[in-house]
Amino acid sequence: MSSGYRFRDIYLVLLCGLPGTGKSVVAGKLHAHFNKRYLIIGQNEIRRRHGYKKMPKTFDSVLREIDRATARNLNSGRGVIFDSVNRRTSRRHQMYGVASCCGAKVITLEIICSEETAKRRISERSVGDGLLSDPNDPRVYDKLQADSDPVEVDFRYPGQEHVSYVQFDSETNKLTNKIVAKGANSFINKIRKILEIQK
Repeated sequence: MSSGYRFRDIYLVLLCGLPGTGKSVVAGKLHAHFNKRYLIIGQNEIRRRHGYKKMPKTFDSVLREIDRATARNLNSGRGVIFDSVNRRTSRRHQMYGVASCCGAKVITLEIICSEETAKRRISERSVGDGLLSDPNDPRVYDKLQADSDPVEVDFRYPGQEHVSYVQFDSETNKLTNKIVAKGANSFINKIRKILEIQK
């Protein structure tokens, strides 16, 4: 990419974080504020449409559907809020690439809270619909925690100049800037105002 390339003022908000941290609640708040200018893409909802009753060894069809829907919306000038655990560096980098090809910026928004709170929230969920694996089993938290890549790893090498990284604590309602890409401050401050409103 040449140094003269200019990204448009449109964003992929890439949510990530362990189960029970509050990703879907955050996605809903952002969507309610940005209204029709942003679309929520939820990986679990796409898994439901594909009829998965448990996590398959590969679910490339789900990932490609997400990639295509993200690109289609970004190219049309509509922002995207992507709600998933997004625990792998490789997957996050794929999404950074999709956004880059569309000339869009990325906010990687990691949602955190204490393990105790996350597990309590998980155990309070309703019983699943049979198309998602164990939505109310707190052991899912432990499994994914042991198999997650820290977001900081994403920035070890060049090529993420269009990506910002912020962290939101859903217990304290505080947003912390970790890495802010050029020109992203204004949009991050909008997210801060939305999420830091007291419960």
